[in-house]
Amino acid sequence: MKAYLFVARVRIQSALAYRFNVISTISIQCLLLFAMACFWKAAYGGTGSVSGVGERDMITYTIISVIMGNLLTMGVEGRIEDSVWSGSVALDMLKPVNIYGIYLAEDLGDMVVAFFQTAVPLFVLGSVLFGLPAPASALNLVLFLASFAVGYLINWMLAALLGMCAFKTITMGPLRNVKGFIMKLLSGSVIPLWFFPEGFRVFLECLPFVNIYQLPLGIYIGRYTFLEMLGRTGLQLFWCAALWLIFHAVQKKAAAAVLIQGG
Repeated sequence: MKAYLFVARVRIQSALAYRFNVISTISIQCLLLFAMACFWKAAYGGTGSVSGVGERDMITYTIISVIMGNLLTMGVEGRIEDSVWSGSVALDMLKPVNIYGIYLAEDLGDMVVAFFQTAVPLFVLGSVLFGLPAPASALNLVLFLASFAVGYLINWMLAALLGMCAFKTITMGPLRNVKGFIMKLLSGSVIPLWFFPEGFRVFLECLPFVNIYQLPLGIYIGRYTFLEMLGRTGLQLFWCAALWLIFHAVQKKAAAAVLIQGG
């Protein structure tokens, strides 16, 4: 555990060294937040509620979604691709620590940096421009944090599984961009799935993507009843466990192939 904590700390120190990147990221994300919030204000146009969600809740949803987008940025697929491309993957797997644990520690370190550098300024800006994006209740906040943690793991494992494609393709090309687009569309990050047609919405809610953004955000604004939260959280935990089993099997197969072939 000390090794992983050390890696996370080094990652934080490294990220803090690039000031221009910090300033540019905050500026772009502030513009994105402002544009999305203005879009939903215009879309509601004074309408009291749409699909059981009011304008105020939708603005809160948007602010927290943009913040989550910065916290859920993953670098694991790029690191796997780089190690396969350079041929260092075989040596990485021989190290006395789990290389994927190192990748997770690095991404957690990046998330800590993003929280203070980007999430806090965005929260303050959203509060000043559109009002405090408060949760529905203290219980909803606690359940949101728990759901966000599980959603983070789901997102990380999906990113890691995509990175595993590099063992077959060497370079993933546009696959990472396609994955990002699909995630934004199907997870409810930009447009909540409850605005989709009924049959399509039910199908999408059975997929793992909705558990990354929409479930935690729906809990935050009080969109679900307590029983609905329990049922949806159970499905979220199922997907987390299923993806972990898939990831574990895939990484063992990839490690065997690398070590047998000698990198």
